[in-house]
Amino acid sequence: MNVESLFWELASRDRMNIVKALERGRRRLSWIAEEVGESVQETHRNLSRLSRAGLVDKDGEGYYVLTAFGRYVLAVLPTLEFLCEHRSYFESHDLSRIPLKFVYRIGELSGSRRAPDTLTAIRYSEIIIEESEDYVWIIAEQVLASAAQLASRKISEGVSLRVVVPRGLKPPPGVDLASLRNVDVRLIDSVDAVLVLNEERACLAFPRLDGEMDYRGFLVESRTGHEWCKDLFEYYWDRGCLV
Repeated sequence: MNVESLFWELASRDRMNIVKALERGRRRLSWIAEEVGESVQETHRNLSRLSRAGLVDKDGEGYYVLTAFGRYVLAVLPTLEFLCEHRSYFESHDLSRIPLKFVYRIGELSGSRRAPDTLTAIRYSEIIIEESEDYVWIIAEQVLASAAQLASRKISEGVSLRVVVPRGLKPPPGVDLASLRNVDVRLIDSVDAVLVLNEERACLAFPRLDGEMDYRGFLVESRTGHEWCKDLFEYYWDRGCLV
């Protein structure tokens, strides 16, 4: 089977609903039909097509199940679904600056909410800092005065702070990074994504195609999305230089 044939079989909402139902566990034909809201005859026809494509099979007790190949296909679909769901955003934003391995995994951000405007995105970031109890990790191209004040207070409460910023950063008036004691800072050549992360959730943004950072990004609250953000931060942290 080639990719075109696979996409052809999955280019049906009914068949996609069937494989997603089977992802939750094995099913009888009648159960699947009821779950996807189709007749038994139509469901059987779609199951036959999915079976010929190697995505579905029957087990020894007559239940329909996903094949190993079917499970692997479903494992990579979230990336395409996430890109399609936010197509207008990704048509105008540049993911090519982050490592390709993170683009392959971007479906892990599924369920993330888009910030409607820049002020909301900034407020998301402030709330993440305010709510932190253990740590705050930040990748930023600039330091906001409000964020610096919040971070200073959280540090006094015992919260660990790591910050990754570009070389040659000139903080805005009133912000002195050197005054923030107990802050671990590392320098990188360029900021490819903006990220504010605590132990529960994250705020993430990417640059536009013109290279300017767009802070109207995503609020990430799922476990898998949080892990994606942690891994992205650690990638840049490990490659940064000490101040």
